[in-house]
Amino acid sequence: MIGEKNCPVCGKPSDEKCAHLALAVEARHFVPTCIQRCRGEGQWQDLCAQRRRERGLGAEWSSEREDFMWLESAFCDRFLRNLNWFAGIDYEWRSGPDAAKGGYWVLLWSPYPERLWWDLLDELERQRMPSVILPPGKPRPVHRV
Repeated sequence: MIGEKNCPVCGKPSDEKCAHLALAVEARHFVPTCIQRCRGEGQWQDLCAQRRRERGLGAEWSSEREDFMWLESAFCDRFLRNLNWFAGIDYEWRSGPDAAKGGYWVLLWSPYPERLWWDLLDELERQRMPSVILPPGKPRPVHRV
């Protein structure tokens, strides 16, 4: 690994078993993997359809044209950054056994990864329901454990 990152919660290097590493995946698989982990496929499809309707996009529309649907940094900004259990996102170059087939991986950190996935599912649900969308700048309620 080049540019190995450390956990923002406990400081362990990313290649060690760290309970705070919620996800380590190639960047191109980040968004779909987050959706799968939180079990939010239905909510995600609804959000994508809602977004297409809002923009007046027809059947020729492709998900690759919407940043938050495939670009990890945009997805993070829109859905993860304000979650209660989000601790950070990092990138590192991983090559595996064949250095020529390396790529950037996204590391998603959380003090409680399972709770992060529940929180993400709640956020997808909240954003797909226009009647409960908070105005910009209004803080989300904080859940205490």
